[in-house]
Amino acid sequence: MNYNPVLSDRSLRVRKLKETLVMVQQLDKNMSNLRTWLSRIEGELSKPVVYSICHGDEIQRKLAEQQQELQRDIEQHTEGVASVLTLCDVLLHDADACGSDVENDSIQQTTRSLDRRWRNICAMSMERRMIEETWRLWRKFLEDYSRFEVWLTTAEQTAANPASTDVLYTCAKEELKKFEAFQRQVHERLTQLELVNKQYRRLARENRTDTSNKLKTMVNEGNQRWDTLQRRVTAVLRRLKHFTSQREEFEGTREAILVWLTEMDLQLTNVEHFSESDIHDKMRQLNVSAFQQEITLNTNKIDALIVFGENLIQKSSPLDAVLIEDELEELHSYCQEVFGRVARFHHRLINRRPVLDDDHDFSDRDTDVEDSLELGSVWAEEEDLSVHDLLPPLLEPSGRETPVSVNSIPLEWDHTVDVGGSSSPEDEDEEDVTYYSALSGVIERWELLQAQEAADLQQWHKLTTDLIEVTAWLDGVLPELETLRRAEEMQRTFNIYKSLMIGVNLSGQDIQRGDRAELQELSAGLHATNQKWTHACAVLDSWQYQLHNALLQCQTLHSLLLWLARAESQRYMVNIHDLNVDTNILEEHRDALKDLQQELRGREQEVLSLQEMSAHILQLDQGEDSLEAKEKVHVISNKLRLLLRQVAQDLGLLQEPFLYRVLRAAFPLHLLFLMLLVLACLVPLSEDDYSCALSNNFARSFYPMLRYINGPPPT
Repeated sequence: MNYNPVLSDRSLRVRKLKETLVMVQQLDKNMSNLRTWLSRIEGELSKPVVYSICHGDEIQRKLAEQQQELQRDIEQHTEGVASVLTLCDVLLHDADACGSDVENDSIQQTTRSLDRRWRNICAMSMERRMIEETWRLWRKFLEDYSRFEVWLTTAEQTAANPASTDVLYTCAKEELKKFEAFQRQVHERLTQLELVNKQYRRLARENRTDTSNKLKTMVNEGNQRWDTLQRRVTAVLRRLKHFTSQREEFEGTREAILVWLTEMDLQLTNVEHFSESDIHDKMRQLNVSAFQQEITLNTNKIDALIVFGENLIQKSSPLDAVLIEDELEELHSYCQEVFGRVARFHHRLINRRPVLDDDHDFSDRDTDVEDSLELGSVWAEEEDLSVHDLLPPLLEPSGRETPVSVNSIPLEWDHTVDVGGSSSPEDEDEEDVTYYSALSGVIERWELLQAQEAADLQQWHKLTTDLIEVTAWLDGVLPELETLRRAEEMQRTFNIYKSLMIGVNLSGQDIQRGDRAELQELSAGLHATNQKWTHACAVLDSWQYQLHNALLQCQTLHSLLLWLARAESQRYMVNIHDLNVDTNILEEHRDALKDLQQELRGREQEVLSLQEMSAHILQLDQGEDSLEAKEKVHVISNKLRLLLRQVAQDLGLLQEPFLYRVLRAAFPLHLLFLMLLVLACLVPLSEDDYSCALSNNFARSFYPMLRYINGPPPT
């Protein structure tokens, strides 16, 4: 019996089992080493990256020390992991190694665990490469913060030296407007500060900050400096507004008192010069008690204004103090003038009454003067001096027994010539001289008033016409300003009417120097027109400011930029360079380009309107937002023109292969038509063309033939 095959199979089997045993032992050894390495590398990869300082050198050091070493270690173990996975796969297909399901499941579980951990390590290693992204985020943060810090430094210098102490009122008004604009700029920069804070919050959330807290310190410092700047600007604005409001309150109160004095002066003038009533009616019209009560009520306001003005003088600059002092002096003089007129006119009316004797006359006169001077109780001493300075000394008693009535003497005469007389010729001559001198003065004044009346008549009519025209225009333009859409035309119209308005005010000031009764109506109309003009200018300025802000904050520019980018991507989607596509595809490309061209042309008018509006509104504004808006409008206009030109060129290039394809497709049909035409030309038109006897075919051939000219050939 031959046992050689059996022994051979047995030896092969033993060798196979030994190899399997070696493979299993090698697998256990490799898996043990891999488990140690996997645990170590997973621990290192799970640790967060810690940056000591925010600097590029720190990033390079982290990349060199950690990332490159880890990557090198992983690459070195790649072959070992691959060999283990290959060995596991071989053992899975070996029946001796995996004789049972338990062994098979164990090897499969080991393979899956190793593969999962390896893939996790590779993924975590790729995440460690985010160190470079950290540096990119750091640079973006540092650049944004640097720009914000440059602006913040300039803003702090501006807010540190405001012109709010010992400045002129006009300079304070300009400084107030400047700081109001500056405050708006500070609020606009809050967006940039919020962007910096948002970037830092992302870095902190992703553990990308440094342990030295440089980034945190920068953010906290920026926030604190912005808060300090905001409080500083608010305090400066509060101080400027307080200063200007005090001056405006002083001017408003002074103007109100001047208006009241003017009205009292006009009322006194009407009673004194334009009333033909008798003494009792004038006394009733004058209503001294009402005048005295009104003066007493307004005297407290005048006193408070003087005290307020004195305090304002101490707080104002020297030039403004001189101006306020002059205004107070002017108001004081005007008050003395008006109150003195009231006292003199009341004194004159009192002395027109008949008296019993000279002593009683003079005593009554003294009593009336004292009573009249009591109208201004607060300024009793000043008014007493002013009235006594304005009143001439009384005449000496003449000894005349019977007093003379003075009811027939005009009010313009001085009251000193209206009292008493003398029976002697010398006294009568003196009285006549005084009478005629006063009469001549009245005549001269009357002639002067007539000359002024003639000169002012034409100016009066012109002023009335201009005032009516301006008022009518303002009545029409005020409703239109609420729905204004043509800022440039309206601005030109305002400039035209501005010169007319200035002329009306100048003419009104010249005419208001007279004593016409119609001046009250004219003054009221002029005042109402000025108020309408001021309101119209304020509405126009407010609308232009709102339009300016709306243009800077509108999303139309951003949407147009996005739409142009989308249109450009649509153009690039059309492949016009491949000439081997079908005709249907070429037709689709052509239709797409035509639709895009039509859409671009539809947007062209919108872009032109936006460009014209921005050129008018942002013409003189040099702010950063305005410059950015101008640049966006310029970019949109250029991009639109470029796209229109490129789409037109694409359509031209696409039209040539399209026509070429059409001609090539129709060429066989054209060739057939040409052949049919040639055949039709070859067909004879009549039966005579078929007869050979009636035609000299030899003559039409290419063979030479003799022809006799002078008759038939010889026979």
